[in-house]
Amino acid sequence: MKVLITGNLGYVGTELSKYLNSSEYEVYGLDCGFYKDCLLDSSHEDIPTKIKDIRDLEISDLSGFDAVVHLAALSNDPIGELDSNLTYEINRDAAVNSAELAQQAGVSRFIFISTQSIYGVSSSNSELLESSLKSPQTAYAQSKWEAEQIILDKSTPLFTTMALRPSTVFGWSPRLRSDIVFNNLLLSGLSKGKIEVHSDGSPWRPIIHVEDLCVAIRLSLEANPKIVSGKSFNIGKLDGNYQVKDIANAAKQCIGDVEIKFNTELIVDPRSYKVSFISARDNLGFEAERNLVESGMEILSKIKSNSLSIETLMGRMTNRLQQVSFLQREGVLDDSLRFKFRVG
Repeated sequence: MKVLITGNLGYVGTELSKYLNSSEYEVYGLDCGFYKDCLLDSSHEDIPTKIKDIRDLEISDLSGFDAVVHLAALSNDPIGELDSNLTYEINRDAAVNSAELAQQAGVSRFIFISTQSIYGVSSSNSELLESSLKSPQTAYAQSKWEAEQIILDKSTPLFTTMALRPSTVFGWSPRLRSDIVFNNLLLSGLSKGKIEVHSDGSPWRPIIHVEDLCVAIRLSLEANPKIVSGKSFNIGKLDGNYQVKDIANAAKQCIGDVEIKFNTELIVDPRSYKVSFISARDNLGFEAERNLVESGMEILSKIKSNSLSIETLMGRMTNRLQQVSFLQREGVLDDSLRFKFRVG
């Protein structure tokens, strides 16, 4: 199978490219290049990649592929709030256009990577199903939810569309992120000598290791269209609904004797929800395996083997908002987040 990954130079895309290559897929990438230079592992080799803004996609960019995995997006809430119009332009409009062009180009499968942020703040004590009430709290979550609905509606007998809703991802990638919950608690705890939680620790947050997400994507590429086409799937670990305080404790186990400080005066993320992953198990044959402590220790080992400094780990190389802001300050990106020119 010949697969195109959009957003292949991001946190998940970098790991997914490596994983699908090792699974004997023919893999290519298309990426605008925001994070191209944020590679922390010198041993990693990127797949053949076309540097192009997803908003400028043409049919020729998609011709000859059997499947598209659409990761490209403004990839978290703080970036999404830079300009909500741009968030909808990239995360909804460009995603929908990508699916339409893929269908016109003869691509047979389009996998849209959505988000569990669409569930927002849930008052339910039960695990949320794919059909449960959506309560997106940000432009990022709302744009993903709108795109997902439109793309799934394009499913036909010749064009399989799917949406995967991953839990918050954690774990090592050659393009590591420090601005997502477990990675952030681990790395900021390493940096400051204490783990700061910006809540009372009670919110529920499902999480999934990046490698497990890659497995779920591969299974989606191979799944029977009659079972999965036009459907969305929550992707996470069957026992992977954690309270934030539990995630913080796992980070503490990795680092050692550090304090966990709960700061309820600055709650930066109000989301709280528990999610069911039964459908992905039953329809995709997917069950996540990686755990928090083991994965945290792997991150610490990779930091050591790549001689990475705290300044690097907590700077723009691992923080999506900081990197985009840096490119804007350097005059490389314009106000529409398009490259004026490329350096290097």
